[in-house]
Amino acid sequence: MNKLIKFLTPPIAAAIFGYGVGLFYDLKPLFLAGSLAFVTLLYCILLARTPGKPQEKGIVKNVLMKLPIVIVLSVIVWFVAGYFGFPIWWQIEFVAFTFVGLVFFVVLDLRSMEPEKGAARINVRLLGTYGLASVLFITITAQLPQFNPEVEIAKLNKPPVKLSGLAGPEVIAAGRRVFEDNKCFNCHKVFWEGNSDRGPNLGTKQVGLFDEAYLKEQIIDPRKIQSPGFDDPKSYKAMPTYYGEDLSEDELNALVSYLKTMRDPTNIPIEGKLGEQWTWYDDPKIVEQGKLVYEGKEPAVEGLNCSVCHGTDGIPLMTGALDFRNANNKDSDKFPAGERNDKVLKDWPDALWYKRVTQGVPGTPMAAWGTMFPHLYLWKAIAYERTFHDPLEQRASKVPIPPIPTEEEIKRWKDDGLFMDPLL
Repeated sequence: MNKLIKFLTPPIAAAIFGYGVGLFYDLKPLFLAGSLAFVTLLYCILLARTPGKPQEKGIVKNVLMKLPIVIVLSVIVWFVAGYFGFPIWWQIEFVAFTFVGLVFFVVLDLRSMEPEKGAARINVRLLGTYGLASVLFITITAQLPQFNPEVEIAKLNKPPVKLSGLAGPEVIAAGRRVFEDNKCFNCHKVFWEGNSDRGPNLGTKQVGLFDEAYLKEQIIDPRKIQSPGFDDPKSYKAMPTYYGEDLSEDELNALVSYLKTMRDPTNIPIEGKLGEQWTWYDDPKIVEQGKLVYEGKEPAVEGLNCSVCHGTDGIPLMTGALDFRNANNKDSDKFPAGERNDKVLKDWPDALWYKRVTQGVPGTPMAAWGTMFPHLYLWKAIAYERTFHDPLEQRASKVPIPPIPTEEEIKRWKDDGLFMDPLL
């Protein structure tokens, strides 16, 4: 029993330590605790093995025995680093260092050296060891992206953004340049682009739905309204507060123009950090705001009142109005067969909700509200309308997070005219 306790104490201690580190750094404590416990347990098992008869191996056999292990470890390191959102070059660097470990352990297992016979040979071997390590390190790091002072100085000396004479795509392109030059991609994803999760994915959050005043305030005074899911002490201080001084008025306006392109007509906005995200369907605050819009009580969209036809309690007051309480209701028969969706209400994709609310139903009082009111509030109303047949408090699990759209999909949205720019 004492042997078992002694054997299990190190992995249990490692698990407790890993759990504490995970909580402190806001990581995944259970995953970290399990990983440390597993590695420590494996180490204990290897230490407990009865040592075999010492036998020196040749260099070829030495490498062939260790290479498969290093390859497996490299694959694991690659995918784990990718899972946690590390940049591609970091993944390459992590894998490179697993092969540095291969060289290290191969050297450890080389045949014993003959005793040195003089100071000269000692110095030669010391210098040779240092030289080998230096060449290995320089060769590997030379393949990674290098800091080039001239490039950085050129960025600093770039002429400031001037919007005079620019329009449309040119302003957006200038805004992306501001975004890149200020290293915003280091902390923010934009749909599939970006290298970190220290800030929200501005694409899936769809910051383009928010008005210009809100976006400017978030850039200049990021502490005022913290993005949901990023209100922990570490994330709270991550966004710099000096952009109000560093950015000119033209740069700020161009940046906002670029941010306004970040929206998605096929999926409802998503909040939170990667791995712990949720859609607006599961956000009680959004649902409550959506209720105000639905009932005509939201001052920002005065004149929009869904309950006039669909009923405050979900019982339709207008003939033909969709009954949101019936999860098995079908799409309006006012559309031709080719344009009508065959899915029942509970299975409607976000894109269909959005299309019906923004573009309306011809020949009915269901107008194209997307031509009259900001789409930010229409998405909130959709989130509330869903609760009539799918109450928030009765859900056993959260609505699945949709996949991040690809560059090709976003191009298709534009080509198909799914955006209604004037009100976005």
